[in-house]
Amino acid sequence: MKFSSESYKNNLFFFLTTDVAEVFTAYVELSYYLSSQITTVFIGCQFFFFLSAGLYVFEYVYLKNIIITITVC
Repeated sequence: MKFSSESYKNNLFFFLTTDVAEVFTAYVELSYYLSSQITTVFIGCQFFFFLSAGLYVFEYVYLKNIIITITVC
């Protein structure tokens, strides 16, 4: 399966496929990837919120800076 941006009639992106199941598999893999990323971020936020209630201020700031650094990099 190839992703192509070349179109002679319009500027839309489209998939070059040889089989209908290939398109379905691509969408299933994309939805699996997106759902796993969203779930990971959600669980990480919930874990941080759970821990932040019991931390001292300097520990909270330190943990928050680590999480922001990991997220950005």
